[in-house]
Amino acid sequence: MNGAWATRHSFARSFLRRAAAKRWSVDRVRLDLDTGARGTAIYTVHAEGRRLTFIAFCQTLAESERTDRVIAEAWDVTAALIEGQLTPEREENLRRNVPLQERGRVDADTLVLTRANRSERFFDYVSQCLASGAQPEAERLGPSPYLIRSTAFYGNGKFGLKEFAGLAADHPLAVPYRSQMLTAWLLRELSIDMVEHVARATATRTGTTAVPLDPRWSRYLGLGNATGLGMVPFVVNHPAYLDAWCRLREIPLATGLGRDYAPDDPDLGHVAALLERADHYLEEKQGLQTAPFLPPEQIRPQLRQLADELHAYRDSASVPTPVLAVLHDRAAGLSPEARGIFASIVIELRTDFDEEAEHLLRVEAGTPFDPAMPCSDLLRAVKARYGWTGSLDFTDPDRTRYFWFSSAANEEPRRAHRETRLQGDAEHCTDVARRVNALAVDLERVAGERTVAEFLLAHPEHRFAAVRVQQTRDYRYGELQDNLVDGRFLPLSTQRFQLATYGMNNFSPKSTDWLRVTLFSGAPLAADVHDGVDEDDWLFPLAPREVK
Repeated sequence: MNGAWATRHSFARSFLRRAAAKRWSVDRVRLDLDTGARGTAIYTVHAEGRRLTFIAFCQTLAESERTDRVIAEAWDVTAALIEGQLTPEREENLRRNVPLQERGRVDADTLVLTRANRSERFFDYVSQCLASGAQPEAERLGPSPYLIRSTAFYGNGKFGLKEFAGLAADHPLAVPYRSQMLTAWLLRELSIDMVEHVARATATRTGTTAVPLDPRWSRYLGLGNATGLGMVPFVVNHPAYLDAWCRLREIPLATGLGRDYAPDDPDLGHVAALLERADHYLEEKQGLQTAPFLPPEQIRPQLRQLADELHAYRDSASVPTPVLAVLHDRAAGLSPEARGIFASIVIELRTDFDEEAEHLLRVEAGTPFDPAMPCSDLLRAVKARYGWTGSLDFTDPDRTRYFWFSSAANEEPRRAHRETRLQGDAEHCTDVARRVNALAVDLERVAGERTVAEFLLAHPEHRFAAVRVQQTRDYRYGELQDNLVDGRFLPLSTQRFQLATYGMNNFSPKSTDWLRVTLFSGAPLAADVHDGVDEDDWLFPLAPREVK
């Protein structure tokens, strides 16, 4: 997880692949903004016979008022993705409630609520360039460029939104996270329209001639995002999702690594080209704050080592061998980051997995709890799937340093030192390893023929662990094999894996608990999707050069 990178099966890529294949179209039906881009924007999406509407309410905050934290009460942009007719009455209701976000309420045909803030540095710089008739310069925008950064994508019943289960099976958004990906992509489209609108207004005021953003820049600029601790309990609470997300990587990777490749196999040429592109990508990211992850300048020599070995094999007269498996093992010995990059490159070869990947995300309901199971069977399951917990010494205070809870102010998951916990404070069940370890100790002391129900009557404190062991028995990757309450646990590793699964890049931690990323950098635009122009080749996006 510490070295995960986006793949062709990440949510952003698979969403746009579907949109381009089915020729979704986006119409900007209203851009009612003043000279500072304050006002209303409305876009209509035509997707496989369904009509969706993205409506955004824009203002301009002072930089001191902008915050990525969930406790914010105002944002430069607040928006919603809705289904159904946008009547004047409905628009007025959205205008009252969408800017309130968590404090508002919307109708049940509203799919997603989101909000975003401008990047004062990037937005103003790009608008000034365009107003003067010039394009931005890559060096000025730095390693993680975006015009606005989002801070949340609420969906699935929260605050009165439509529940995911309410979407018909043939609905174009009936894949987990597709509604959120569409919303994020439209936010990025809005950011381009906003910056061009401000540039035109500035040019009118100053007597210059504005130019639109070059499409190469529009594709390169992504949507900024920041995430914190709240993501970690999500994968703990949804082992079926974690299992599916891991299989999304491991199945195509295993297939690619299991093949024998002749030196002249065209797939090896593709791998070589992507290694070279990854090297250029990392060259552009030098200066990005990445600690505790490896900095780009340390990863680049590792990739060049892999590229050199691949080049030597391609120049040889060798019989077909599993050369990618050999290189993958070599990458794993170099660093998690090198291994993650190489894995993403190998997965890029599996275009035949695209449809299966989409079905894989439709997670079925888990195995129901069986209270009649004999304790001997439960103990066997613990030893088979949770034997790793036996090596953890929970008598050491540092192994239980943290507890996880929901803050009273905003109900967001947080963690704090255990000694600060007050009696009666509710603790999230993120300490799976500790609970299963304690379950195993008490199971060893009871007769194997007793049922789990009888055992739990005597030991009700083990109910969560017993349910968990049964719940994950069909999942190969359903559990984080780590101690989340350990003083050494690094949430960033889990967060990085999740964000890479979404399709994000440019991982830039700001503490041990939260990081900034970019989504849709290099992705096609709405016009590209409408025209069916999605080469689906935007792994390791590179900044435009010599754009005048």
